[in-house]
Amino acid sequence: MRWAEAVKQELAQAQRELKAAEEGLRAGTEAARTRYARALHEAERAMGRATLAGRDPHWGQTI
Repeated sequence: MRWAEAVKQELAQAQRELKAAEEGLRAGTEAARTRYARALHEAERAMGRATLAGRDPHWGQTI
């Protein structure tokens, strides 16, 4: 797997989880709020890694 593919997959998964957590907020439970907070944090981290990876001179090489 290439580095770019791994980062893209991680970002896509984090975005899917965030969307699901946003939909779960309608329940109004503490668990739903906790899930959303965790998903938001993971999505932000994945976006940060994607940004850093985009600046990596070895972007696209196999890992």
